[in-house]
Amino acid sequence: MAPKLPAAIVRNLGKLSDHEIAERSGREVGSIQAARQVRGILPVRWKPWGPKDLKLLGTMSDVEVARRLGVTKTSVARKRQSLGIEPFGSSRKQLRHRWTKRQLAWLGKLNDSEVARRLKLDATTVAAKRESLGIQSVRKGRSPRVWTKKQLSWLGKLSDAEIARRMGTGRRKVIAKRQSLGIENPTVAASKARWTPEVVEMLGKYSDASVSERTGIPVTAISGYRARHGIRINGKRHTWSPAEIKMLGKKPDKEIAEFLGIKTETVAAKRRKLMISADR
Repeated sequence: MAPKLPAAIVRNLGKLSDHEIAERSGREVGSIQAARQVRGILPVRWKPWGPKDLKLLGTMSDVEVARRLGVTKTSVARKRQSLGIEPFGSSRKQLRHRWTKRQLAWLGKLNDSEVARRLKLDATTVAAKRESLGIQSVRKGRSPRVWTKKQLSWLGKLSDAEIARRMGTGRRKVIAKRQSLGIENPTVAASKARWTPEVVEMLGKYSDASVSERTGIPVTAISGYRARHGIRINGKRHTWSPAEIKMLGKKPDKEIAEFLGIKTETVAAKRRKLMISADR
């Protein structure tokens, strides 16, 4: 059953994004999305899938395709699955591929891309297998790259992009080398170490500035993590009244935040969204 919504909100369904309507009305994005879908209203910026749009599927993450086309990640994933296209990156099928003697014989004799085409795998997966066996790649006109002890010591300590920059090579080649040695991505490892259950629990109780002071994690990183995971402080979300919006830009953000009992960052974010200059 469609959620009951005021006529003013219903008129904007499909004309404004679900997130924008939710922000303006103070309602959950999910309820806005459900109301639109039940009424058979297409999302804003939606358009039929064209040949160029379809070619993007599987060549990059569903999130990136959704961002480029202005649609949801879910709609991209459903379209890709309906066409039988594997997701971008190493799939479970690729990770558990069993190599036969004949296939292993191709490594180093054919280039990684050709082996990947024959086996319907990702070229990075092929490169990782080849390097794990110490087999050099086919590189016409160039001698194979030999990793020094110093360069190998960077893996897992520096980002893949930084190592690629220092070595003057492609990031995917660095990733393949790191994965072939079973070394975890340093960015992922650092994130796991940073966002412990204790820190995550703080995000719903204290302000970003307070959590930053307690943990040493930058405020921007805390705000970004909380926003990505939909964590609200004390489970509440401030609903802006017309009178409160009129305050923006006329008084300092901090003063408005103290008056309303919310965070300064919340006031600043609302003001920037409405393109209102800060009080000086």
